[in-house]
Amino acid sequence: MARVPYPATMTKPSKQSEPIELALERPANGGSAVGHGDDGRVVFCDGGLAGETVRVQLTTQKKSFARGHVIEVLDPAPGRREPACPTHHSGCGGCDLAHATAETQRQIKEHVVRDAMVRIGRMDADVVDAALAVGSAVRHTEIPDRYRTTVRLKIDGLRAGYRRRSSHDTIVPDTCLVVHPQLENLITNVRFTSGAGNEAVIRISDLTKDAFVMVNGDPAAVDASMVEPVGALSIIAKDNGAKTHMTEHAGGRDWQVSASSFFQAGPQVASALVDAVTFAAGDLTDRDLVDAYAGIGLFAGTVGATARSVVAVEQSMSSTADARVNLEHLDDAAVVTEAVDDWLAFPANTVIADPARAGLGRGGVDALMGCSADRFVLVSCDTGSLGRDVQLLAAEGYAIESVQVIDAFHDTSHAEVVVALQR
Repeated sequence: MARVPYPATMTKPSKQSEPIELALERPANGGSAVGHGDDGRVVFCDGGLAGETVRVQLTTQKKSFARGHVIEVLDPAPGRREPACPTHHSGCGGCDLAHATAETQRQIKEHVVRDAMVRIGRMDADVVDAALAVGSAVRHTEIPDRYRTTVRLKIDGLRAGYRRRSSHDTIVPDTCLVVHPQLENLITNVRFTSGAGNEAVIRISDLTKDAFVMVNGDPAAVDASMVEPVGALSIIAKDNGAKTHMTEHAGGRDWQVSASSFFQAGPQVASALVDAVTFAAGDLTDRDLVDAYAGIGLFAGTVGATARSVVAVEQSMSSTADARVNLEHLDDAAVVTEAVDDWLAFPANTVIADPARAGLGRGGVDALMGCSADRFVLVSCDTGSLGRDVQLLAAEGYAIESVQVIDAFHDTSHAEVVVALQR
């Protein structure tokens, strides 16, 4: 049996209990792998891969399940690799699948999506498999390794950093292999003094290299004198984020994005989602479109460009201000600033819905059923809410046509999923 010594990427064993040996059987949501202890309990193991035999330090023990982390890999899976990022080795909790090859990560994400739709969504397994097969044939914009152009950081002393795995402590990075190189320049060289607050959002435009640092304290407590030259650099307070914007390019066009507005983790991620939603929505000629949870108008302004009419619904005032600028080229487009759950819907042929991690829920589904759309495109970034939302939509008469799993966040267990449904 091949033995991999204690990896620096994994948490050191605690003295709480004796480690156990575990055969890992399948992937689970959140980047862990699942095995069964000698007592029959399910054990969720962070840092493990299906098919491995590992030694595990248990950190949580309940009557029906336990949770722990790998302290030694006794028999590694073929898909295991040594993480390249030094910040990951220092304990950063951001990249929970950095120990898996890119192909293994893709397989894990597809497995977790399938499991959520079958187990939580109660969909027929054969139907889900057929829909995944259709989705796998769609080609999306390639997402580079260093794709991320926005980060949210915890300010800790003079520097800002990421959360340590399973902790509220901070890891201050000197490098991060998933962020844009010029974003890394900002992360490593900006300094914070008393009064800056406890959180910073840093964003850079891949198009113009303009950047901003937004803090929930006093902008005067931010020192950017060590930052290597970028485009225009704005240091702003969170309360003024809607007044500062940059230009980004995604989906074949430029976008106004305010500091307070949501935008995807990087422009290539946004472009890949546009590709997926374009396929899922189909031909919109002579059709009316509702883009729910529309943000800055990403789908309304690309996929919806060929529709007869477009209504973008979004509760963020900053995002809808951007959307009005971004959609001004469309002949028949309206932007509504309102929570989708509270919106009084009207008839439309197609609905695109890209809710936050919590999903549509009963309120979102009930509101959007007022559109009486025969086609529904669901964009989800959380497999748990994906399963629940698909089940709710199936109860309204929608059948799944395609499922596209987009590996949008390299080295993490997160993925974007685009589901096309028809009734």
